[in-house]
Amino acid sequence: MDAPPEHAPPATQPGDVPELGLYYALVGCYFFAFGMQFVLFPSLVTFFLGATAAGVGLAQSALSAPMFCFLLFGGLLAERAKAGPTLMQLNIIFALCSIGLCLIIVLGWLTYAALVAYAVLVGACAAFMMPVRDAALNGVVMRESARGRPTSIATAAATTTAVQIGAQIAGILVASAAGSEPAPYLALQAIALTLGAAIALFLKAPKPTGHERSFSGALRDMGDGLAYAFRNPIMSPMLLSSAYVGVFVVGSFQVLFPLIVRDAYGGDADLQGQRLGALFACFWGAAFVSALILSRTKPLTKPGRAMILSHVASAVALATFAADKPFLWFMAITVLWGLAAGVAISMSRTIVQGAAGERYLGRVLAVYSMGFMGGAPIGSAIVGFAASEWSARTASLIPAIGLAIAAIALAVFTPLWRFDGSNR
Repeated sequence: MDAPPEHAPPATQPGDVPELGLYYALVGCYFFAFGMQFVLFPSLVTFFLGATAAGVGLAQSALSAPMFCFLLFGGLLAERAKAGPTLMQLNIIFALCSIGLCLIIVLGWLTYAALVAYAVLVGACAAFMMPVRDAALNGVVMRESARGRPTSIATAAATTTAVQIGAQIAGILVASAAGSEPAPYLALQAIALTLGAAIALFLKAPKPTGHERSFSGALRDMGDGLAYAFRNPIMSPMLLSSAYVGVFVVGSFQVLFPLIVRDAYGGDADLQGQRLGALFACFWGAAFVSALILSRTKPLTKPGRAMILSHVASAVALATFAADKPFLWFMAITVLWGLAAGVAISMSRTIVQGAAGERYLGRVLAVYSMGFMGGAPIGSAIVGFAASEWSARTASLIPAIGLAIAAIALAVFTPLWRFDGSNR
């Protein structure tokens, strides 16, 4: 639907900074900090505090569980708040959490309870940030097109994925050098988030209209969003895919890497941190390559099929974790898994952004993300407890088998395998 004349963006002026470029920069700052957290948080839990396998799983669950609880409210916020100022405030809150953890480490007060408290605060903040940031992309693309800089939503989504993954890799590589001195790196994480907060203020999105501001209206909108998401023939199976990926990939991914590094390969905290960072860099580096290729090529006509096949490939990669192997082989398999993951992430973002109706976009994105975040703590806990009973390697068979079965079921029983992306 065209914007009302009074909200129509002006034509491009000399020196006008492309808003889409600012959006990519905002995404990059956040995911640079997020990439650092990928290494710093599990390192603090696993290598510094020496938590048990079950303890590692529960700590990782503390990061994702608050996101599941608050994501739908984040979707409501995305449809009611101005994106720029809201993202600025949430970035600042996240930065303050990083500074707080930095001070705790410097003062020698680091405990398991302190890390869990940090995880809960950061997870809650991310729950509101994610749908606001994701929902803003469609509006940015529309305003840029009106200014004579047209970009398809599929290309913008794939490019956003590439920026996200590239920034995560940079954060992972930087945090891998933390070794036994993580505090300065937490300060750097806070600086990146503060820079993102400054960039967010330059987003030109107007305040959304058309939604009730009362509590009862918000609850009604929440119910309407859930009903719409589960009735939509494409969104409904995508919600299922997000749930099983949350359980079998996101949750296990967060627990298996640090446990296998510690239990199967050994070494001191510095070496373990370097190895963990190398694995995350291999995974996200490969994912970045495949996402970048997709962003530079013609959109796939069967995005659902590509996503499902990438899930099957991920299941095969996870199954190989059960076998003993040199660390270099482990890294090579992680690269192959990352290539498949880049396809899955890009296709998922493309399908969801294209299939969701504009009126319901914030809520649909929140419900979709709830699948990941709701499944992640379940997967982390399951793999953590399984690893404590058997071993981390043996525990990897649980998500491998579950992911394979779920992906095949999605192909057989839903329209995603036949979904034609050219119609979106």
